[in-house]
This record gives sequence, C-alpha cells and structure tokens, in this order.
Amino acid sequence: MINGFYGRTMVMTAFVLIGSIVSPLHAVSADAPSPLIGLLRQNYDPSQSIATHYALTIYWSVREKEEKRQGSINLASGDRFCITAGDERFVSNGTTYWHYSPQAEQVVIKNLKEVDLSLLPSQLFARFIVSCPFKQIRSEKGVAELAWISDSSGAPYRSIVVKVKEKGGRIASCIMTDKNGNLFTYTFTATTLGKKIPGRTFEFAIPKSARIVDLRK
Repeated sequence: MINGFYGRTMVMTAFVLIGSIVSPLHAVSADAPSPLIGLLRQNYDPSQSIATHYALTIYWSVREKEEKRQGSINLASGDRFCITAGDERFVSNGTTYWHYSPQAEQVVIKNLKEVDLSLLPSQLFARFIVSCPFKQIRSEKGVAELAWISDSSGAPYRSIVVKVKEKGGRIASCIMTDKNGNLFTYTFTATTLGKKIPGRTFEFAIPKSARIVDLRK
C-alpha cells in the first residue's frame, strides 16, 4: 500500500476501498455488454484523459456518523494523475509521485515504479467498470442505474450502484456498500473526457515552506 497516498484523510481511505473493488474480484460476465456499458468502458478507458470534480459522503454505520469531502481528479495516459482531496495534493508525471499535505507542511516524493500500480487512480474508472458485471436495473429522466451485487461472502462490498447519464455515457454517481454496511457515495460533476490536459498539471512545484521527504532510491 502506498504510504502517504492513501494517507490519513477519509477521502483517500475511500480510494483504498475503491482499490479493493478494482482488483479482479469477479470475472466480467460472459454476456455481451449493453450498448451503455460498452460506451462507459470506451469513455473511461485509461488511454484517454479524464477530468472531473467529486463530492464524497462516507456514512459509518456503527458510529452512525457521516463525513463529507470534495476535490478533483485529473487523469491522463502513462499513469499521470493529479488528485486534490481538500487541501492535499497527489500528483504523478508518470515517473515521479508527490504527496503534499499542507497540514503537515510536508511533501513526500517517491519513484512511481515503487507504487503498487494496481491501486493507482489512473486505473480507478476503467478497472472499476470492467471488474464488476453490472446489470442495468432502471432508467429515469435520462439516467440509467447499473447495479452489481456480490455473490461471495469474502468480497469487500455487498453491492455497487452506478448512475450513468445515458446521453454521453458519463458517470454521475456511484454508491458502494461494504460488508460492514458502510456507505461510500461519490458524485461526479463537470466531467470531461478525451480532452488534452496541460502537462504542467502533472508536475508539482514544492512550496518553499514544505519539508521534503524524498524516498526515491
């Protein structure tokens, strides 16, 4: 697991949980995907760029407590990404990875090759869609609801529900219920697909006041 990247914020904890989802829990259904699911897989292919804003609500069932976070995600081919989670920054240019925490006044630097590539956010959407054999269960006002329900007691999630805008095939939201009944709800807005993202987005200028922890070998 990546030290720093999945850090201490609840947002990045949720990304760890998504990392559990995108690992191949189940083979994709042998049935031919619906046109909408086919469009989704095309739109969120990791070979093209993705830019979106997100709001995350986490409901912890045992504590009956709700937490909210928000930020942005920029992804491009070659394992380049720039993720914001509140004031924190998680950036990769495909070779170097930076995690900046203004609260700690610290920047952690690593070689990207030392990071577990299966958990990189550049794989989040595509592997998430591919790994679970979703079925469309309803459609209302131009938004389709796709659902996956676990058939394994060992799976980390009971169910995943994705709402997709039928026109354009963009993900509007996804709700993940883990085996303990905790809910992770993402809402995505201002999503753009396939547009060129400036290269400087995937570089990080270290603030002069930040302490540098360079873990590159």
